[in-house]
Amino acid sequence: MAIDEKELKKYASTLSVERLRSFIQCEDDSIEVVLERYKNNIRISQSLYPELSILEVTLRNAINSTLSKCISQTWLEDEIKQQKILLEQEHAKLIRAYNETLKECKPQNFTIGKVIANLNFGFWTGLCSKRYSTKIWHKKECFRGVFVNCKSSAQQINILSKKLTSIRKLRNRIFHYEPVLSKSLLNKYDEIMEVLSYLPQEDISILKDTSNFLDVYNKISKDLYKAKT
Repeated sequence: MAIDEKELKKYASTLSVERLRSFIQCEDDSIEVVLERYKNNIRISQSLYPELSILEVTLRNAINSTLSKCISQTWLEDEIKQQKILLEQEHAKLIRAYNETLKECKPQNFTIGKVIANLNFGFWTGLCSKRYSTKIWHKKECFRGVFVNCKSSAQQINILSKKLTSIRKLRNRIFHYEPVLSKSLLNKYDEIMEVLSYLPQEDISILKDTSNFLDVYNKISKDLYKAKT
């Protein structure tokens, strides 16, 4: 029996009906089951925050630091003035971040570091693709500078790009409060940890002190198994 529409609308002041519907998996689901599924989705999303935040910041800093050494200390400023390295999609994101930073900061407080902070994860993962093979990744010092612990060659940037795209999509689902609990979630977590293992490890101790994804995932999985039996 499908959940009564009136039951869903009881929660319309805090949760949209459409949002709750996305957590219905079968016609026998009760409103209590759907709400618990929604809560579990929040719990699992929270638990992935350390991994995603450390990955995003570490990747960003590694790329910026490496390109500063291998191309130019002012590579981003140079791109703002004249597009040479970046392709249209990433260049548009850079100009957008630059303009947003100008609006946010007084002239005396403006720094390129604040522009970097305004560049989203999609900008950095966009750079990690075969589209930038010639301009960035075929330079051995660039690939090794970013993916310091990766044994693959720069020719494998396409494989890393697919993993980063998958991670970015998961990250976006989490930050848009969409359902993320699925049979593939553990595989996605493994992808995050794999890519993290390739990057500089200076911040890895922070992750060890804050991560609890596996505990939360195992508890939720155990509770779901009990509920089904």
